[in-house]
Amino acid sequence: MKNEFLASVMTYVRSKDAKKIVTKELELHIKANIGHYLKEGYSAAEAERKAVEQMGSPLAIGTKFNKIYKPKLDWTLILLFLTVLGLGTLPLLVLKNSDLPLNWLSKAFGISLGILIVGGLLFLNYKSWERKGWIFFAIGTVILLIAANGMNLPLLKHINGRPYFSIGPFSTDTSIVLPFYLIAWASFFKNPKMKTWLLGILFVISLILLFGTLNFASCCVYFTMVMFMYWFSSRKQIVITTLLAATTAVLATVVLWNQMVPYRKTRIYAFLDPHKFPSSEGYIAIQAEKILKEVTWGFQSIPKNGLFIPESHTDFVYLTLTYSLGWGFSLFLIAILSVIIVKMALMAVNIKDEFGKLLIIGGLTIYSVQLLYNIGMIFGLLPIIGMSLPFISYGTVPILINSLVIGIALSIYRRKNLIIN
Repeated sequence: MKNEFLASVMTYVRSKDAKKIVTKELELHIKANIGHYLKEGYSAAEAERKAVEQMGSPLAIGTKFNKIYKPKLDWTLILLFLTVLGLGTLPLLVLKNSDLPLNWLSKAFGISLGILIVGGLLFLNYKSWERKGWIFFAIGTVILLIAANGMNLPLLKHINGRPYFSIGPFSTDTSIVLPFYLIAWASFFKNPKMKTWLLGILFVISLILLFGTLNFASCCVYFTMVMFMYWFSSRKQIVITTLLAATTAVLATVVLWNQMVPYRKTRIYAFLDPHKFPSSEGYIAIQAEKILKEVTWGFQSIPKNGLFIPESHTDFVYLTLTYSLGWGFSLFLIAILSVIIVKMALMAVNIKDEFGKLLIIGGLTIYSVQLLYNIGMIFGLLPIIGMSLPFISYGTVPILINSLVIGIALSIYRRKNLIIN
């Protein structure tokens, strides 16, 4: 009778994961009831029959549990995601008369890939990654080792000294390791058996490898991501280890500064006062400053060659759109991109599973650092590095990485009622 009762209840519960949870919960109740009736002197068969009858109607129970454990979709975040993907096509329209290598087919491929990634992750059980941190860390580290050592592989090429992996029309720099490290660190911080000194060694090694690929933007994102995930983890002695890390970082900065080649020091000096280097390292900052002064609240066309500033379709796409579409659109764009931060932050607060919470916090950091740094870079508040604007900058890899972030967050939120700690 117990098996028939459970099978009947499960016909009203749609989610496969919910079926497992509900079955386990009902079995415990039935077992407790059977034990009670056995003590009263009933036979095993009679005890089971009475215990099942006491549970009530399978229809009522199944309907109730189906509602409780029904997977949740955050339609607001999904709508925001689709909106920013659409806004990412604006650079192609604004710069349509330029000589830049802009391709609608490539953009459509990136958008389609982003939608497929988010759709696929929605139905993936993120908990299956929890005990595979070492695998994801190894994948990211192997990628960096190949890139840093400059191995003679047909898929590896160098552009301006930086390694890129090319597979057909798809090309990516070492920023592709960020999602692998995101999952790895969420797993490490969740695991109480991972010693703090070991975590420190792993972090330093991976950061040095990433720094060796000259991908300074990803170094900035990676460093901040790991720090925030650590601060919001449940590990002990966070304050002490943070102070030690900060002291080490200061000492490392002093050593790096003393060993830094002159032209990189010049870039830092140019950030502090770009007008002292108007024809070299300070040129782009000065151009950005001039363009911002020419922005209006209305529309204006981009110069025909579209090259009024380098990387106008990638790192400086926000400046391009602001100049062309005005301050009103600029504020709207920042607002839309910022609401995504708010939504993901609220998700993190409402997730009880620590592994899921750390994944969202790490993903939120990846997205937020890109957005805040890119805007700060445009307004001269931060040094100019190759930091893209999430979903808006031209290129497939930025869409891929940020779609992974959104997809992981939606997957965790969808299963938030199915995770029993």
